[in-house]
Amino acid sequence: MMEMLLDVATILLALALMGVSYLAYRKSHLRATLYLTLAFLLFAFKKVVEISAESRVIQYDIGFIVDTLEVLVLLLFFLALWKR
Repeated sequence: MMEMLLDVATILLALALMGVSYLAYRKSHLRATLYLTLAFLLFAFKKVVEISAESRVIQYDIGFIVDTLEVLVLLLFFLALWKR
């Protein structure tokens, strides 16, 4: 039960950070903030996929998908910092 609450809190925090970074992008039009927006969105999506797999909603092995999403999130964070 506690793990599920932490997962939901993680998703909500990622979506809130996505919203803040999107507002920053609309105000500044910096490409780095767009990368951050996409990274937080992918992070929230990755967490939803993990929760779905844990609750047996998804019947397939999702290890490759989750690992790929993690790499994409880290790549977007790297681009956001590097392009700045």
